[in-house]
Amino acid sequence: MKRRLSVAFLLLIGTFTYALAANRQVEGVVISSEDNLPLIGASVYVTADDLKKVGNNQSTIGVITNIDGQFSISIPEGVTRFYCSYVGYDVLEVKLIPGKNKYDITLQPSAHMLDAVVVTGYQTVERRKLTAAVSKIDISDQMMGATKSIDQALAGQIAGLSVSNISGTPGAPAKIRIRGTSSLNGTQDPLWVLDGIPLEGTNIPNMEVLKDIDNIGQTAIAGLNPADIDNITVLKDAAATAIYGARAANGVIVITTKKGKVGKPVINFSTKLTYSPKLNIDRLNLLNSEEKVGLELDLLASGYPYRETKGEVYRIISGLGELNNFKDGGWNALSSSAQSTINKLKATNTDWSDILFRDAFTQEYNLSLSGGSEKATYYTSFGYMKENGNVPNVSAERLNLVMKTSYKVNSILKVGASMFANRRKNSSYLPDSDGLTNPIFYSRLANPYFTPYNEHGNYNYDIDVENDVDMDFGFNPFEELKNTTNETTINGLSSIFDAELRFDDRFKFTTQLGLQLDKTSIEKIADEESFAMRKEKKNHRSNGVTYLPAGGFHKANENSLSQLTWKAMGEYRDTYNDIHEFEAMVGTEIRKTWEEKLYSAGYGFDRKTLTTKPIIFPEESQAFKLHEKAHVENAYVSAFSTLSYSLLNRYTLGGSIRFDGSDLFGVDKKYRYLPLYSVSGLWRISQEPFMASAKWIDNLVVRASYGLQGNIDKNTSPFLLGNYRIENILPGGSEDMIDVSGAPNKKLRWEKTHSVNAGFDFAVLNQAINLSVDYYYRKGVDLIGTQMLPLETGFEMLTVNWASMRNQGVEVALSTRNVHTKNFMWTTNFNFAYNNNKVLKEALREDALEPGREGYPAGALFALKTAGLDEEGYPMFQDKDGKAVSAMEFFKLQEWGFGATDLTARERRELYTYVGTADCPYTGGFNNTFTYKAFELGVNFSFDFGGKVRSQPTYSIVDFDKGRNTNRDILNRWTPENTETIFPVLLSQNERLDEYMWYSNQNEIYRNLDIWIRDLNYVRLQNIRLGYTLPTNFTRTLGMTSATVAIEGRNLLVFGSSYKNYLDPETMSNAYATPAPKSVTLSLNLIF
Repeated sequence: MKRRLSVAFLLLIGTFTYALAANRQVEGVVISSEDNLPLIGASVYVTADDLKKVGNNQSTIGVITNIDGQFSISIPEGVTRFYCSYVGYDVLEVKLIPGKNKYDITLQPSAHMLDAVVVTGYQTVERRKLTAAVSKIDISDQMMGATKSIDQALAGQIAGLSVSNISGTPGAPAKIRIRGTSSLNGTQDPLWVLDGIPLEGTNIPNMEVLKDIDNIGQTAIAGLNPADIDNITVLKDAAATAIYGARAANGVIVITTKKGKVGKPVINFSTKLTYSPKLNIDRLNLLNSEEKVGLELDLLASGYPYRETKGEVYRIISGLGELNNFKDGGWNALSSSAQSTINKLKATNTDWSDILFRDAFTQEYNLSLSGGSEKATYYTSFGYMKENGNVPNVSAERLNLVMKTSYKVNSILKVGASMFANRRKNSSYLPDSDGLTNPIFYSRLANPYFTPYNEHGNYNYDIDVENDVDMDFGFNPFEELKNTTNETTINGLSSIFDAELRFDDRFKFTTQLGLQLDKTSIEKIADEESFAMRKEKKNHRSNGVTYLPAGGFHKANENSLSQLTWKAMGEYRDTYNDIHEFEAMVGTEIRKTWEEKLYSAGYGFDRKTLTTKPIIFPEESQAFKLHEKAHVENAYVSAFSTLSYSLLNRYTLGGSIRFDGSDLFGVDKKYRYLPLYSVSGLWRISQEPFMASAKWIDNLVVRASYGLQGNIDKNTSPFLLGNYRIENILPGGSEDMIDVSGAPNKKLRWEKTHSVNAGFDFAVLNQAINLSVDYYYRKGVDLIGTQMLPLETGFEMLTVNWASMRNQGVEVALSTRNVHTKNFMWTTNFNFAYNNNKVLKEALREDALEPGREGYPAGALFALKTAGLDEEGYPMFQDKDGKAVSAMEFFKLQEWGFGATDLTARERRELYTYVGTADCPYTGGFNNTFTYKAFELGVNFSFDFGGKVRSQPTYSIVDFDKGRNTNRDILNRWTPENTETIFPVLLSQNERLDEYMWYSNQNEIYRNLDIWIRDLNYVRLQNIRLGYTLPTNFTRTLGMTSATVAIEGRNLLVFGSSYKNYLDPETMSNAYATPAPKSVTLSLNLIF
């Protein structure tokens, strides 16, 4: 028996020894080809089919790489290969070589797993586990093209992200909205995040108040060079944005900048030279000299009384003493001298397009150096851009310096530092309150027969363009350009310091410290011989004489914005039994902001001596501020956490929670902190066993999320607000007073948005077709608005959290690989979004004369429904029964009441009809890329549909200023000879006085007629770009890795609804705005 046991034991030992000898131990390291850094958690395995071939019944044999990307796997004898895979990379087959047991493996990013890893700012999430509505776009030369800022380049690129160019001026920001409008009065701009650090910036102002193109804010990313950006991720729903807390209701845009990669140094040089032809104002449809002179003659002959003395025709006839002759006998009653002078005036046509605007050239240069080793990486870049505008003296200049480095201290600690420095200088004309110095606006008003210089080369002064009859000082656009200065200089610095402590491939601790500094200096100078200074003196008079000293003025603003952000996070992730995956993150964030403002003004300024003179104010009540100073300081503290669980790589559940606190709120401590949260999940149907036979389906995922987002209205305060002023009580005496502008409200708190999202992702035919569809519903509650108060409180209104608003819509993103052969490829990207916005609750003043937005979109437009013109050319209106009635009946005007009405404020509001929204509900883009050998052609369109615009009336019917030019609609006004028109007659106080006085006293009535409402439907060719990559053999002989040249046309065509009388559909509602310029760009990109 013992002998048998001994034999059995020896056989068992032998078998075990043979098994050990039959297995082969293989070791190695797995790295990424993108940066040559180790891939942690990559799978190294032998398939079940290969095991079966050698008689092994195991389902699989596999290991994952450790923190250094290293692996060790035991492979049975007879197996000739193994595989290596990692999310976002192509699976690599590795052939076993006899006698070789150590392998260095480099994985290539997968062309079929787009956006496999998404950076959300707080975490890096694998796309297969992403339960949120997120869009990612890689920044390339083809995508950026000739745009100078990243916000403008996003137009038409991402579903649900709407980009509007409020101005085509150099340095002007774009207005960006993600899934509609989230706040009625607070900030509506998305939160920008730079490499994990949220940025502070100026909100984009309302387009309708932009009389002057320099009156634009600077966004948080204005100083960032697009050449330094690697990719952008747009976070849309609560599952993605709730982690950002009370600034995320408007969406989040995460910018990831370029970094160094392991390998030899890489030098990249690029340049872009752009030409933009001068603006052509033919679309404004302005009167030429013959038409304008004819109009002045007609109005003078008809006795039109308003500002009768304005216009060159009046001055000619009056100066020759023939005014009465002309009024009695018309043209034939004028002398030959008068007729000759007027005919000469008709023949003088000044080309304002030619003299007010210019061809513009832009130059841009970028140089970067990057590289590194497994221990340290670096990235350094230098950029310079000078963009000249089509308006003389208007330009933007930007200088950038970026330095980034990361250092691996040891196997567990990695540190990094980044610095983004920039200097910007914007030059513009000196604005005035009426917008006359704005060349875009002035080109609409300048008479075609006016010449800016006389025969001796001296200035002629335009005395007709002023909005009054006080013509003791005139305007000349070229004198203004020469004798005024308006420059804004911004010095920006953003620094980020980070550290990562990775204990193993499961647990890591990260921390970041971010510093943002922006200092803005604005200098405005006007010499004594300038329209700006003459206007200043006119506005500061005592007994008809100015009390300002001789000389010009110098005004300076010094503003500084500082932000300090610190955050720390601990992350844990693990996999159990190859089917359970857990990820958890806990963190905290502290942020503090400081804002300083300093303003000073000096008069009697002399450019040569740089000195000013004192002002002797006649009395204290006429004194105005020469110096102002302001300081604002806010602090925020947050705690947050996320949790994710995945089962079988098919089902994923996720959640996040965040608590935000701020000194902006919390007088009542109950409202000091705001809890924000999200829950989400996905089902990867394509991984189910019952889908195994559908090989043509690459990916099918259903997603859903719900959460609460937050928003801050920094323009409000829970405290009593007021402004100091001095008021004359008695002659010779004055008192200090406070104008109360806001009542206190200790319950003032954060705005909140409830968000629901449901979507699916679908990919077929080896990723040849990728489709994503999302439905969302967002309800904003506790929105800050105003509520009327009883008069006995002493306050007119109170700022409260009680308004609400809803957004719901659908987003579609489709990408296709239409043709893919050896030499040719054609891809298409299409995105479409529909957003339905509705204000659910909003206060309205009881004395408001126009409707409120409650029940309508936030951008609601209301108009008075007209019903044509009557037999005398006066507007008719459509009453509630659909009948055409006169203004007397429609507005219930009192007979001989001089424009008085019997209507109450409520009844006046009820006269209006909702006509549409200024925010286009349908937006999107359509982009095609064609590649043939070394050539690449990109054609990108964006579109907006379904919007409405309230354009400015082309002429006034009660106070038409014939001294100014206008467009040809005035020639199509109603006259006894022209009755088939929509444009009313010029009213006279000598006829139908009550209606005349009504329109004269209520300017908004005429402006709100429906004849001025226009459709906003257009498709814009954003850019068309042809690039060519030089042959590799040629570039290598020059010591280069690659070289690409390209030519691009931008904003060349716009199709859609008529925008007659305007230069661009996007600026129809603002006659002061510069349109987006057309341009052609030559670019060169060299890599060494």
